[in-house]
Amino acid sequence: MKSIKGIFSFSKTIEKKVYLYYKNNKYFFYLKGVDSEYGKVMKNFKKIVFIKKNKLFDKKLNIYIGLSSFLPFFPLLFFDKIEKNPIKIICFFFDKKKINNTPIIIQKEIKIKGLFHFNQEIDNQYLFCDIYEIQKLIKKNFFHFLEIKIHKNENVNNIKNILKKKWGSKYMIQTRIGKEKAFLKIINTEKIFIYFLLFLISLIAGFNLISAIFILQLDKKENIFILCSFGYSLYRIKKIFLYIGLIITFSGWFLGICISYVTSLLQERYHIFKIGGKFPFPVKFTIEDFCMTTCIILTIGIIISFFSSKKMNYLLI
Repeated sequence: MKSIKGIFSFSKTIEKKVYLYYKNNKYFFYLKGVDSEYGKVMKNFKKIVFIKKNKLFDKKLNIYIGLSSFLPFFPLLFFDKIEKNPIKIICFFFDKKKINNTPIIIQKEIKIKGLFHFNQEIDNQYLFCDIYEIQKLIKKNFFHFLEIKIHKNENVNNIKNILKKKWGSKYMIQTRIGKEKAFLKIINTEKIFIYFLLFLISLIAGFNLISAIFILQLDKKENIFILCSFGYSLYRIKKIFLYIGLIITFSGWFLGICISYVTSLLQERYHIFKIGGKFPFPVKFTIEDFCMTTCIILTIGIIISFFSSKKMNYLLI
């Protein structure tokens, strides 16, 4: 791993589902064992250590509780509470060497060593500990995942291909986008509804455009009759209001495209909008979306402008 150019850091991790018992209450968490490099891989991962290594707690599993879910376990910071209400954790492991593949149940008392903060979702679902404590608990030296961080300027797909060649097909290599594949499928499905919603909004704006042009025609009714008396044909007067509708349509389209483009650039660079405070909302300004949006807005705007100018026949009767 260290020989591959472009990799900034990597961390060995273990993740298990566990039950946590405290004061006759059962809590469900994911216990994640991480090594010392995890903070470099996950920049947003922050932890606060309350208790340093102590012989008194060597027999207990030292864990970090999420900042968002810490309140129910606050009494555990006090030593006397620990003795009266010991908190235990139960996890299941499977030994592949056994024929019947029955789970190994491990029960262990734990001690809150500190707090961590990643985001609200992770804080509420996870407990963290040192990976070597889990390895010691099950008496096996192994890990489940290698979590990798690459340099900013490196291409993710190139690094992924290098890893596939180096490790072979028996290892699953996933990017963060690949891991959230189901979520991205939902976003792509929502794209269709966004186009439909854009069509409805443009249609509503088109009715407002009809009203605006009709009110303008009523307001300029006297001026229209003056133009007719000077010899202006009805066709030329209709063209005036047609051009007004087209100017409003193209101005709104151009302004909207500019705002969208600037917003997408800011989102790609600064990640202003995030989903659940964790993942930056994926935004990309593509030619396909530009053409589709342009077609919807300009088609509705041109049709509405044309029919608005046709109302001149009823106005002059």
